Amino acid sequence: MEWQPEDRDAWVADAEKWISQIKGVLQCKIDLAADGEISGVHVVARSDREPRHIVRDVEGLLKARLGISVFYKKIGVVQVVEADAPLAEPALAAETPGAQAAEAAVPNGRGEPFAPEVPPDSGVQDAVLLAEELAPRLICNGVGILTTGDQLRAEVDLEAAGREASGVAEGSNRNGGDLHLVAAATLDAVENLVHEALGLELVELRRERLGGGDVILVAVELVQGRRCEQLYGTCQPGPNIYQAVVYAVLDALNRRLEMMLFKASGEA
Repeated sequence: MEWQPEDRDAWVADAEKWISQIKGVLQCKIDLAADGEISGVHVVARSDREPRHIVRDVEGLLKARLGISVFYKKIGVVQVVEADAPLAEPALAAETPGAQAAEAAVPNGRGEPFAPEVPPDSGVQDAVLLAEELAPRLICNGVGILTTGDQLRAEVDLEAAGREASGVAEGSNRNGGDLHLVAAATLDAVENLVHEALGLELVELRRERLGGGDVILVAVELVQGRRCEQLYGTCQPGPNIYQAVVYAVLDALNRRLEMMLFKASGEA
């Protein structure tokens, strides 16, 4: 996408105002590369929302209002907790100079921090920065196939940060059906592990020769609200072909799972 300088400047100002209206957001700054593409979106937010949810809201807003897709890792969120002072509403924070606590300086991609100018005698409290935790890593605790006559049953056990969930899929005992059932059981386990409504469906699974070796290729469709996208994953099969299928499915989902909340141990 090509931008004219005057159009680009107007768009940035509007987009920063839109993002500042997202729940929990106090301040936003967008950096553009020389070609006009977004190089970074820097957000200062309160601590009452998960950073991953804010990232997803920013991503969705830019896509819906401007038709621009921004890779989620370009969106940075710094959370602040104000000490002994009421939190300002995002709309007021965007309009009233010095109404918030001292904001954390966020790099703008050019080595220059941005922060509001606060009068020295304004009585503003210091802010406490909260670091965003890394998304928990998913582990395959077990995978198995049970054959009963002409029927197959696949079960997959997953774990993430001490939370465990199982997924099950059943079908006819046909050639290659065991791998597809393992993939479907993996998607079922993920849906049982994640603390939000998802629609996951296996689109295709193949075992191909590539670079002199075998590789498992999977395509997964993810439906979340009005959003639908197709994701792809790979894994090189080892001694346990079923486990390779599980990790190919997780490889397809890992970028989206990084922005999702997992259920508590009791819920999963």
